[in-house]
Amino acid sequence: MACVRSDPDSARRPSSVRAHGVQQWWASTVRPLQGELLDLSPRPLPTLHRARNRAVRQLPLVLAGLFTLYLVVPGADVVAERLQMPWPVPVLLACLQAASVPLSLARPVAAWWLSLVAMVPFPLLLVALGAPPARDTPWPWTEPGFLAHLAVTLIVAWRVSARLFVTQWLLTLLVGGALAVVLRPAGAGQGLYAFGILSGVGLLLLAAVRGRREAQRQLRRQEKLTEIERFRRTLLEERARIARELHDVVAHHMSVVAVQAEAAPYLVADPPEAMRESFGSIRHNALAALTELRHVLGMMRSDDPGARGEDGKYVPQPTLDDLGELVGNVRAAGLTVETDIAGTPRALPPHVELSAFRITQEALSNVLRHAPGAQVRVELTYGEAELGVQVTNSPVAATARRQSGNGHGVLGMRERASMLGGTLHVGRMRDGWFEVRAVLPTGRSEDS
Repeated sequence: MACVRSDPDSARRPSSVRAHGVQQWWASTVRPLQGELLDLSPRPLPTLHRARNRAVRQLPLVLAGLFTLYLVVPGADVVAERLQMPWPVPVLLACLQAASVPLSLARPVAAWWLSLVAMVPFPLLLVALGAPPARDTPWPWTEPGFLAHLAVTLIVAWRVSARLFVTQWLLTLLVGGALAVVLRPAGAGQGLYAFGILSGVGLLLLAAVRGRREAQRQLRRQEKLTEIERFRRTLLEERARIARELHDVVAHHMSVVAVQAEAAPYLVADPPEAMRESFGSIRHNALAALTELRHVLGMMRSDDPGARGEDGKYVPQPTLDDLGELVGNVRAAGLTVETDIAGTPRALPPHVELSAFRITQEALSNVLRHAPGAQVRVELTYGEAELGVQVTNSPVAATARRQSGNGHGVLGMRERASMLGGTLHVGRMRDGWFEVRAVLPTGRSEDS
């Protein structure tokens, strides 16, 4: 007969699992809630931040003070009348109950505890003195005390977490129910039920409003993050486009280096072997660099169909010699454009001419979108070590039909200028004209 050995831990395992679950629930729910119930620290005072007038911004504090004064006098009168006691005791009870209203603005949890404790002495004294409450009174409060505790409950619910104000609401019903069961004489009204219904409806409305505000806050935060991400993506796309154009310029120069290195030995009669090897090494390195550039450029342009022409070949990058064609196209679109060149035109580094052309192109495109029908001036100023580009346009009528844009054209112009170590200014001039002015360092000219 087989002997079955029982595991003594198996019988204890379910109870240990349950105990562990209870401990986790206590640590995750009850303990934090206990800390919130005992958190008597001050909170920032509520104000109307959007109001410009300082007195209007403090309106919640003013209304709380007026409501407190409104509760103190009738509260003391009702307590004195029903308890038939000297005035100091009724005034003290009324002040304690009413003081919880302004306190709820600064210390909401402490104000709720004060309001809860302040409602207990009145029914105790009422039963101890044998003075039955009037019919339909809001037991266990007085009428002003009922209003005060209801106001404190709703104010505190707006300023604390949802689980905390639900717990406070249940504690109020629990304490009020205990007083009603133990002390309530015949003929008392149903004030506790009225408080439960009114405060419950108020708490539901507050929860809905708070949920809507939190959703709006989350939406604004997400929109801000989306805008930041869109800005970063646009910045990266613009830099990638600039890098593609610069790759064309660099590839052109590397091709020239390779051709010149290959042809150089034939320009010298009977060149030394060391010279042949040196130029051969230059040509080999230039071709290797050109191959890598074309590889990288192909990857960068793989998803950019606009970088190719209609025949599928890469289009050459524009220079300042193509500026006349650009201005002609803009004139055909309906703008009156004047061009002016100051200084002595000369050949500039290709990346400078490319950036100057693109800045001018983007500025004219912005005029077409945002100032249709305006007069435009395009000025190029050749300095000793810099090129000035200025595009200005006159103001247009408010009835002019403007096109919406993505707002990233200025970003691209600024990137092109900063890439060369230059500056870009975009803004309105004193005479009302709008200006785009760039200063691009050119280094030494080829003539010097």
